Amino acid sequence: MIDKNENRILNIIKYSPIIFIFLIAIFIGYFIKVEHDQNIKSEKEQIQKDFVEQERERVEFITNKAYDFIKKKDKSKTKILKQTLKSHVTNAHNIAMSIYENNKATKSKEEITKLIKEALREIRFLNGRGYFFIYKMNGVNILNSAFPKLEGKDLWHYVDAKGTFLLQEMNKRLKEKEEVFYEWYWNKPNEGEKDFLKVGFFKKFGPYDWFIGTGEYMNDFTKEVKEEALEIVQNLKYKNDGYIFAIDNSGKIISTAHKKMIGVNIHDIYINRELSKKFKLFVDSNRSGDFFNYKIYKTIDDMHPKNKTAYMKKFDNWDWVIGSGFNMEDADSIIERRQKILENKYDKYLKNLVILSTAFLVVVLILSYFMSKYLERRFLSYKTALKNKNKNLIRAQKVAKLGDWKLDLDTKEIYWSDEVYRIFGVDKDKKVDLDFMKTLMDKECTDYFVKSINNSISKNKKHSCIYKIRKNDNGKSVWIDCKGEIDKHNNILIGTIQDITIRKKLELEKEQHEKILYQQSKMAAMGEMLNNIAHQWRQPLSTISTAATGIKLQKDMDILKDEDLTHAMDNINKSAQYLSQTIEDFRNFFNPKNSSFKEISLEESIEKSLALLEAQFKAKSITIVKNIEEIRLYTLENEFIQVLINILNNSRDALLENTIDNKLIIINSKVDNERVTIEILDSANGIDEKIITRVFEPYFTTKYKGQGTGIGLYMSQEIVTKLLKGSIVVSNKKFKYENKYYKGASFKIELSINSKK
Repeated sequence: MIDKNENRILNIIKYSPIIFIFLIAIFIGYFIKVEHDQNIKSEKEQIQKDFVEQERERVEFITNKAYDFIKKKDKSKTKILKQTLKSHVTNAHNIAMSIYENNKATKSKEEITKLIKEALREIRFLNGRGYFFIYKMNGVNILNSAFPKLEGKDLWHYVDAKGTFLLQEMNKRLKEKEEVFYEWYWNKPNEGEKDFLKVGFFKKFGPYDWFIGTGEYMNDFTKEVKEEALEIVQNLKYKNDGYIFAIDNSGKIISTAHKKMIGVNIHDIYINRELSKKFKLFVDSNRSGDFFNYKIYKTIDDMHPKNKTAYMKKFDNWDWVIGSGFNMEDADSIIERRQKILENKYDKYLKNLVILSTAFLVVVLILSYFMSKYLERRFLSYKTALKNKNKNLIRAQKVAKLGDWKLDLDTKEIYWSDEVYRIFGVDKDKKVDLDFMKTLMDKECTDYFVKSINNSISKNKKHSCIYKIRKNDNGKSVWIDCKGEIDKHNNILIGTIQDITIRKKLELEKEQHEKILYQQSKMAAMGEMLNNIAHQWRQPLSTISTAATGIKLQKDMDILKDEDLTHAMDNINKSAQYLSQTIEDFRNFFNPKNSSFKEISLEESIEKSLALLEAQFKAKSITIVKNIEEIRLYTLENEFIQVLINILNNSRDALLENTIDNKLIIINSKVDNERVTIEILDSANGIDEKIITRVFEPYFTTKYKGQGTGIGLYMSQEIVTKLLKGSIVVSNKKFKYENKYYKGASFKIELSINSKK
């Protein structure tokens, strides 16, 4: 039997395709138009955005390339100059040597000298600036093509601007090498008395004890390098008529694609006022490179200036600023071309859509009839299966005391399954929300619950919260385990609620049992301590008794001396202090203030443990060997000492039970990567392999009845793993001590240096 709602669903299946197609036919044109306009707008914005981003990357890349080229030219200028000078001097030396070799047999030295001077005098290089000079090694000038008046003069005592005797320095260096590079200061023609830095190269001419050389003013060569770099940069062209420009720090344009602008100062042109201001700030700043947005005016009255973006970079060595830019209006032509493509695409799309819609409508009309019949059968079959599954789900939820819930984040309403209503003891017709749930919770759980819900909503974290409620129908307390997570698609928070009262009760019972075991362990430790104190007090009490009796006897016999009285009093005081310290050690071990995290010394804590057991170990002839690597730990000192005492007592009992001759307990420690390992090793022949895996079980003991509780090692493991966040293991181990081999139990405790982490 199909009810009204199900019949409505079937009618929707039958007729909705037809209605849907007709509605699409009416509105599709409108939606396509809106989408088309939006696409055009988005495309324009994206093109402009991509254009700006690509152009910014491009001009920055091109500018950096030009900058690197100029920097390379500047960096290599000295090397190039030296290579040039050396090449020319080498040629001059070869010419002079050739003249000498060809004429030495037939002509005198004076004649050969004249031939060499005539051959080299007119030679020029470096755009006419370069020339040769020849000096004797004693400083007399033989040839100076630029300053002939110097020929024949003795310049041995000539001093440059730095106070260097140039010819004396040349003599000294050329005695060590056949050829040298050198820098000095020399007068420049038509520049007055000022001297300028020159870079030169000199080569010895052996036959006449001369040296031939040349030099170049560094500023002249640098100027030539700049001009060469400008010429190359000026001819650089790239995409969209892009070019590199260069401006000196004063604002003078020294390179640009617009030749008429070369030599113009940007600060002198009113229409460049915006660029002028930004350029000044940039030159005076610490920035090496930056982007600039400014407007380009054709005239003072230009109402439609172009928007330009440029990237500029400073080259401080030459006081230059180089850069490149692009016009924002260049994006318009790209946008126009793209818009035409979209319009054509839109027309084709609309035409194809009309054809496809018509064909689709016909097909849907035919198929809808057959599909509706098929879906009706499937719907009824699914309905039956769903009812059966729902019954099974409800039955399973009742057995597991588990229900599901849903929080609508828009309306803040909560949906509960039937099982949740039963768990909370609330009528099914009750409308529930978060405020209602908080009225059922214990007050101490409310904030925790709300915080978990809010974190899940705002931070997309999984909601997981255990809280206690009082049932609405009978007032009984129930523990709830609530879990959930966000469904962003539907904007809801969904999850499960489970009644865990029984499980919580078992956990509380276990926790109480653990507390009892811990107290039993503490009491057992206290018994051990009292036994130790009894051992430790025997000797000092005997000393006090003997001293007091001796004093009294000597007094009665009237033979008591002052020094004997003082000595006896000192012994009594020393013994009393020892008894007091024993009590203090005992109090510190059981003081609750020491059961908190604090920084301790590993060595001091081990010493405290041994001090509490010292008397029994000495009485039983047990030797303690310590190999302690000192380290500071952040941990619970009392609990740590209790673990050490439990293990040490266990080793003591094992040594005594097995009647070992050489009773050893060795304590080792090792620090590795923020972890410390403490090993306690004895020589009691180890633990039976059949039971070694059970030593940490509660109430398990191998001692005679009444001699052991079986909880010491269990509580040691609980303290190490749960409180100190470490690990403890036991194994049998063979070891060597003083050239003798032993076997015993090895307890290893591994802790973090900061156990609170």
